[in-house]
Amino acid sequence: MPLAPGLRVAAAVAVCCAVLTGCSEDAAPRSSATSPDAPVLQPGRPGQDNQTLTGTRAVPSPSAKASPADVRFVQNMIVHHAQALTMVDIAFGGLTDGQVRSLASRIRAEQGPEIGYMKRWLEKQGQRVPPQATNTRMAGGHDPSMPGMASKQQLLTLQNASGPAKDRTFLNLMITHHQGAISMALLRDKSGGTDVDIEKLGGDIRSSQGSQITRMEKLRAGLPAA
Repeated sequence: MPLAPGLRVAAAVAVCCAVLTGCSEDAAPRSSATSPDAPVLQPGRPGQDNQTLTGTRAVPSPSAKASPADVRFVQNMIVHHAQALTMVDIAFGGLTDGQVRSLASRIRAEQGPEIGYMKRWLEKQGQRVPPQATNTRMAGGHDPSMPGMASKQQLLTLQNASGPAKDRTFLNLMITHHQGAISMALLRDKSGGTDVDIEKLGGDIRSSQGSQITRMEKLRAGLPAA
């Protein structure tokens, strides 16, 4: 998904930390803070190669003061993306299907750099940056203001699942999560968003995550019967 330049925090820290602590030893490395000076990976569209953006290309371009709808969207989307990375971290070491693992890696490769990108956008706007931007372990359970967020119990269920059931649980939660992100992008458009960079970000999220939903539904249908 092409990155655009340059998302409310209500996470349950203790539960999520407990979940992450209980993850298996062979799980994927934990998502961590993105350095402000680090290169930004721009995932290509289907069939296209990824690009690495550095320097000024990796920093949101200056723009007029954004509307409250833009700021709220970016703050909330940081929290939303952080939970997606949390779910990848919880599930990755136990996923049994190679295509599901590949998809999980793709989600990490896209949404990790996007969090750093949105963090820089908020900083340029002089707005509060959610702590999840530098510590995705703080991404906890469901927040009613952000559709698609997994509950604490769902995160624990994902942690405890094994075999193909882990793949299926991961896909179920991530499909719902992606659908929530698309809803958030549409809500931003209807709520008076004015920043052209964030408009493009929302469009990219709708396009990329919509395509991933279709892929995840096909992968889920191909898993062994529960």
